[in-house]
Amino acid sequence: MLMCTAAVLLSYNIKIESGLGTQVAYISSLLVMPEGVMYELDNVKKDIIAYIKNDTPDADIQQKSSSYNDSDGADILSETPSDIIKSMNKVQQQFDSGKYAYDGEILEKTYTDYQATDSFDNIHIKNTTETKDVDIEDILSNEFSLPIDDISEPVVLIYHTHTTETYIMTDEGRFSSAYSERSDDKSTNMIRIGDEIAKVLEANGIGVIHDTTVYDTVYTGAYKKSREGIEKILEKNPSIIITLDIHRDAIYYDSTTRIKQTTQTGNDKAAQMMIITGAEDGSITDFPDWETNLEFAVRLQKAANDKYENLMKPVLFCCRKYNMDITPYSLLIEVGTDMNTLKEAAYSGRLLGDVLSGVIKEYAKQ
Repeated sequence: MLMCTAAVLLSYNIKIESGLGTQVAYISSLLVMPEGVMYELDNVKKDIIAYIKNDTPDADIQQKSSSYNDSDGADILSETPSDIIKSMNKVQQQFDSGKYAYDGEILEKTYTDYQATDSFDNIHIKNTTETKDVDIEDILSNEFSLPIDDISEPVVLIYHTHTTETYIMTDEGRFSSAYSERSDDKSTNMIRIGDEIAKVLEANGIGVIHDTTVYDTVYTGAYKKSREGIEKILEKNPSIIITLDIHRDAIYYDSTTRIKQTTQTGNDKAAQMMIITGAEDGSITDFPDWETNLEFAVRLQKAANDKYENLMKPVLFCCRKYNMDITPYSLLIEVGTDMNTLKEAAYSGRLLGDVLSGVIKEYAKQ
């Protein structure tokens, strides 16, 4: 059990190397970046975004992202949508031609029990709360069910508080300042990952609503804006019990070294994901169902790592709320980092949809 202070949260998210030795930490776009910071795209970054969009009409993107089967007999989970391949190939050609330069190295890592405070079997949790203990084995021994009468009704809401977060478009172990950390292109930002999750849920007969509203046009107040949006959706769709705020992380060693987190699943690499769940603890109040959220997080974590080894990093259990009090089954999930490729992140989105489908079917009342 760790003190939930700003210092502790930062220690989870920053890794800095100095001349005095290596100090391990990680930078998280979610936990560290102060609201009010908004990235400005320079001309080169705008050029890349425009280049990706060229010859790719919105209607075509919609059509491709709405169907798994780009070719006959394609595997609904493992087949990469053709528009993603096309966009990545276009950007790779620009780097190969020397139009853009690389500025640093990307280190590829797989996290298992890194910084975990509690472990049981293949489930690992990093507990940064002030007063809450976690007993994973005890949680799993409890009876658990989801109050769902009909899985075909809308039961899942996917949304994105930091909608414009993006991924890189090449896979060479190097990054470039030409890449934009944010984009309003729905075919490549977090909305695309939500699309991939939603379509697997739909393919499994699970009712899902994907909120594609852009909430971070102005970064300050994004969580307040997303809360207002999802409250309206929940009012119109009372059958929704699960809400997922889908983000991506960012991990930097220094100005020339950044991290991507992956795991090998089948013939492809998937971006590792991290579930974040909170507690009514310290300064966090009005969060009565946090224990249900934690149990749901543990069940989802186990299902994911049972089916796809190391798909999940340790759950971050912290004294934060991030709109997770909105229903008793609300989580924030970070899909990879800004150094993962769009292909890897989209693959993880489909795997998450598959895992969540299984959890819903196993624990629904029907």
